[in-house]
Amino acid sequence: MQVLLVEDHTDTRTVLGTLLNRCGCRTVTAKNVRDARSRLEEMRFDVLISDLNLPDGDGIDLVKEAKRAQQLKAIAITGRCSDEERDEGLRAGFDCYLTKPIDFQQLREALKNKGAQATP
Repeated sequence: MQVLLVEDHTDTRTVLGTLLNRCGCRTVTAKNVRDARSRLEEMRFDVLISDLNLPDGDGIDLVKEAKRAQQLKAIAITGRCSDEERDEGLRAGFDCYLTKPIDFQQLREALKNKGAQATP
């Protein structure tokens, strides 16, 4: 499974990328929206995993762009935990919405389903 992981926090990006690779994913990372756009232009992905609060934009806008450009599943990883924010993310195109701190087992389950479920 080809995964694009978009996370601005260096330690979180490194740890999640390592764990995803150990689970058999081929993980490409991006630290912001600009980097993610470049990766999406260069490669095809099965899954986008993205933070919502990025230094140069919003994961909500990114998922909309990504889904217009590629047929992929999308998983939000975020500190935004209200029902309204979750609903906004799902309406925008995220197939699964996970709040930080991330439970890696939940993320693995979402990947098994390629993100095809909403997680409260």
